Amino acid sequence: MPPSDHDYASLLWAESSDLASSLDELDDTDFDHPSLCEGWRVRDVVSHMILGHTTPMPSMMGLIARNGFNVPRGSLKLSAEYGSAHSPAEIRTAWHGVVEERTMKGISRMIPKKEGFVDHLIHHQDIRRPLDRPRSIPADRLTAALDAMPTIGGFVKSKQRMAGLRWNATDVDWAYGSGPEVTGPAEALILLSSGRPAPIAEVSGDGVTTLKERLAA
Repeated sequence: MPPSDHDYASLLWAESSDLASSLDELDDTDFDHPSLCEGWRVRDVVSHMILGHTTPMPSMMGLIARNGFNVPRGSLKLSAEYGSAHSPAEIRTAWHGVVEERTMKGISRMIPKKEGFVDHLIHHQDIRRPLDRPRSIPADRLTAALDAMPTIGGFVKSKQRMAGLRWNATDVDWAYGSGPEVTGPAEALILLSSGRPAPIAEVSGDGVTTLKERLAA
């Protein structure tokens, strides 16, 4: 298994702080741009993260219950409602507040820090990529995220997508697994293993066909 000696709590807040800075750089119109998540605007993605950090668990469970306990559908509905009800300035301020106060209520307290970090890094790219705003992600964050991905099941299902394949990063010293190969930049490997097909043209290898099938499933 990949090593687990990363300080994922510190990485989570470092990534969260960088996201706050990124939001400050966006035009207000960018908040209505589609993200990498189908059906989610930029404002919805950030709202999803804000709600995850600030909503007490009993309140969150009540909200999900009112949406038939369909977590993906309920999450989108709640995030879109929050995003539509708040201006870009209010959304920026709310996320800065989460970072400055290190707010961890409800579900954010229950999710393992490695998964929280990966979630935030991926959502950061969900926002930046469609807006054509590339960034240089620190190598330690890329490696930490790559080490986490083969262990994460649940809604992310990266563990299942990566099984039986050999994953090779070309820009950091990292490889995992055995079988047909998927080779490319670390960011692309992270997004693809999380279920985002956008970077598929950035990878190569005889495992790409299998990966495409898993992404389409």
